[in-house]
Amino acid sequence: MESTMINLQPEQLEAMLARAARMGAQQAFEDMVCYHYKDACKFLRISYNTLQKRISEGKIKQIDGRITGAEIRRYLGLHAK
Repeated sequence: MESTMINLQPEQLEAMLARAARMGAQQAFEDMVCYHYKDACKFLRISYNTLQKRISEGKIKQIDGRITGAEIRRYLGLHAK
């Protein structure tokens, strides 16, 4: 296997690292947000009754009657087409 060397200017590396940090922080905040069932249904593109069914089956986990952004992302990742 051949390896390839990539050369970056310090400013390019700094810009890449800053962007990665912003993206990571944004993802962390999105994961922490808690959504009401109605809003979670919109993100998941399922009906309220289907959401209740998925919760009772243990396929979607709720916390104090809300669904976290991380749980929505996890569920969508499992059911991506």
